[in-house]
Amino acid sequence: MARTRDEHKYQQCRESLLAVGQELFISSSFNCVGLNDILKKSGIPKGSFYHYFESKEDFALQVVESYHRQNSEALAALLADDSMTPYVQLKTFYQDTIKHFDEIGYCQGCLMANLSQEIADVNENLRCKISELSRQVVDQVATCLERMEDNELNLGHLLPQEAAQVLMNSWQGAIMKMKLDKTREALDVFMKFFFNH
Repeated sequence: MARTRDEHKYQQCRESLLAVGQELFISSSFNCVGLNDILKKSGIPKGSFYHYFESKEDFALQVVESYHRQNSEALAALLADDSMTPYVQLKTFYQDTIKHFDEIGYCQGCLMANLSQEIADVNENLRCKISELSRQVVDQVATCLERMEDNELNLGHLLPQEAAQVLMNSWQGAIMKMKLDKTREALDVFMKFFFNH
C-alpha cells in the first residue's frame, strides 16, 4: 500500500527550499548557484529535490514567485492602511525598503532585478515570469497614484500607469547604484526627487 504524503511536512520542506533559493540567488546569482549548493544549505537529500521541483529552472521560477508574493503582500498591506494618505503609503513603502538595505549594508538589491539582468537574454521562461510580476508591482503602485491629490509627486502630466513605471524604473536604477557604491546615496536622491515634502 502506498504511503500517504504528510502534506504539512511537504509544504515545510518546500518553503524551506524556496527560502534557501532566495537567499542564495540574491547573494550570488542563478548561474553560480548549483543544485548541490541548494541541497547543502537546506539539508535536504539530493533525490528529494525533485519531489518538490521539476528542474532548477522550475525552482527559480517558484523562488521568484515567492519573493514577489512577499513584497506584493507587504505593499498591499501598506496601501490598505487608511490611517495614511496615498502619498505617505508610497513613501513608507520606499522608506521601509531603505531601512532593510541599511541593515544589510547596501548589498544584494532586488532579486527580480538581479535575475533580469542575468538571464533576460538567455532564459525566456524566467524573463517572461519576471516581466509579468514586475508589471503587477507597477499596477499596485499605479492604483496608489490614482488616489493621490494635487500632483504630489510632480508626475501629474503622466497617466498613473506611466508615472508608476517612472517610479519603479527609477527605484530599480537607484538600487543598482546603491549596490555599486555600497552606500545609500542613490536611494536618498530618489527620495529627495520624488518625496521632497
